[in-house]
Amino acid sequence: MFDDIHAKGGLVSRVNQIITALCSAVALTILFPQVSFAEFDDTGWVVKYQENFDSAFEATHGQTFGTDDWLIFQLMNGGAITIADGYAWLKAPDFWNAALIRSTEFLPNEYKIRTKIGYINYDLANYEQADFEDPAFNDHGGYYENGMYFLTVTDDTCSGNQCEEVWWHYHRKMVIDVDNHVKASGGEVLHPVYMVYMAPETNSGGNKLRTWNGVAWDESPWNWNVAYTYAYDTWYYAELEKKDGHISLRLYDENQNILEEPPPVSLDKVFAMDMPEFLYVGEPHTDDYEGDVRIDEITMLLPDVLSDVDDPSGDNILPRVFTVSQNHPNPFNPSTTIEFDLTKRSQVHVDIYNVLGQRVCRILDEELSAGSHRVEWNGRTDYGEQASSGVYFYRIQAEGYTATKKMLLLK
Repeated sequence: MFDDIHAKGGLVSRVNQIITALCSAVALTILFPQVSFAEFDDTGWVVKYQENFDSAFEATHGQTFGTDDWLIFQLMNGGAITIADGYAWLKAPDFWNAALIRSTEFLPNEYKIRTKIGYINYDLANYEQADFEDPAFNDHGGYYENGMYFLTVTDDTCSGNQCEEVWWHYHRKMVIDVDNHVKASGGEVLHPVYMVYMAPETNSGGNKLRTWNGVAWDESPWNWNVAYTYAYDTWYYAELEKKDGHISLRLYDENQNILEEPPPVSLDKVFAMDMPEFLYVGEPHTDDYEGDVRIDEITMLLPDVLSDVDDPSGDNILPRVFTVSQNHPNPFNPSTTIEFDLTKRSQVHVDIYNVLGQRVCRILDEELSAGSHRVEWNGRTDYGEQASSGVYFYRIQAEGYTATKKMLLLK
């Protein structure tokens, strides 16, 4: 009998333990919800550059940084960028400030750019001061805005007061834009993320950014359809991929789970895609943006191409990416050597320009195979005259790729 009771007591005790454990698990789940982690699908891509902001310093305007100095700080009218604690803190506290990071060179023909960005903070106190001075200014369906760029690609670079709002209206090709909208009548605040492109048939330059639905552009009067609503104290990843004749925009949470991915857009649908491209991230120079944001990472990936097209045997490992090296010697007198790598057979032009943008000479116009190449400039013009001392630029064009670098001729 006592054995029976003991056995039953043990069973009851065991059941109680299980119930207690289950209750604890439920409580933990409520208090600490399970977080889902994913991984970026970078199959077929290799990292070319990745900036993680691991050092500590105060940025200065025009300062280059990162591997091969592939990025540059652009600060105007009091905008500031502080590098510390593993991220870049971009601050544009007043109107007409600008705090930007951009690529120093043109982006390659195909690429994937990804930024980790977040902890967005906007000053709402000065909306009335900024926008109600001009009742028609930025009336986005009854809302006024502050905002910045998670990621944008432009067809040019700007400097000084040229970088005002109108410049961005005409030179953006595509953008993941985040705003902070307050209703003109007061009270309501929205935190939208937009993922939009310039459409040639509706734009030809100007602020006609459109949302692509996979078939056609949204033609509504205010067409920046909200893709997502962001939170302040959170990290996000923004991604732009250009490959195989299409562009894709993506937004991820901080755990790399995809939040939004609109349909890809064909390159021929987007304005100015026949022109070189620059990357911009941050607070642009315009009179309706004020606040700050943190950038934790900027990564550029290139297609992982084992270039065996020109060498089917695979005996030679050919370049994976189109690259142009700095000329050597530099400064030089009277001649210098320029080296570059091709990923595929291409018609190549190498031109020399002076500081006025005038072509001095063409030193190469030839079809070349994939691989490493070099060409020499003897310091003479197309007419055989010796070029004068000064700064020159060499520009290499090869099957959709373009790169420009500066050199100095000293006598």
